[in-house]
Amino acid sequence: MKPRNPARLMQRGPELIAPAGLRLIAGSLLAAVLLSLLPWPRAGLWLVPEFPLMVLLYWNTHEPRRTPLRLAFGLGLLADVGHGVLFGIHALAYLAASFLALMVQRRLANFGPYGQALQLAPIFLGMKLLIVLLGLAMTQGVADWRQLAGGLVAALLWLPMCLLLNRLAGRPDEPPSPGS
Repeated sequence: MKPRNPARLMQRGPELIAPAGLRLIAGSLLAAVLLSLLPWPRAGLWLVPEFPLMVLLYWNTHEPRRTPLRLAFGLGLLADVGHGVLFGIHALAYLAASFLALMVQRRLANFGPYGQALQLAPIFLGMKLLIVLLGLAMTQGVADWRQLAGGLVAALLWLPMCLLLNRLAGRPDEPPSPGS
């Protein structure tokens, strides 16, 4: 029997990307939670996106095995405490958004950061709409529809956040082309 040629077993084309470390994932999620807890001006609070959800969706698309749905629920509970709203509203919205992102994860892997922002914009808007509707049904008598703008801001901020996390994780900014 002939010995196998190890060079023949190697993949051709771009190098394989090592998975991100748990320290990087936990550190970026912690930084996002701390960023969301900053004292934002009350007048422009409706423009502030859900930073923990943005980082969670990034890791859902790039490291789905390391970011389970229970993490989305836990981050949502932290967001409920940070926002001072009814316990579980953000948790349910984060869980739904994370589930949707995991459903389309393979499709998102084929896009660069620009395409991912366009693909995730409806998820960000839907999450904000769910928070407004749940808040309207459970606690508030009047809905602040301006909060939907936070979903658009999240879609716009996806590109710089994605580029930053790609750089920290050692990933290329664009996905490999199908032909290579």
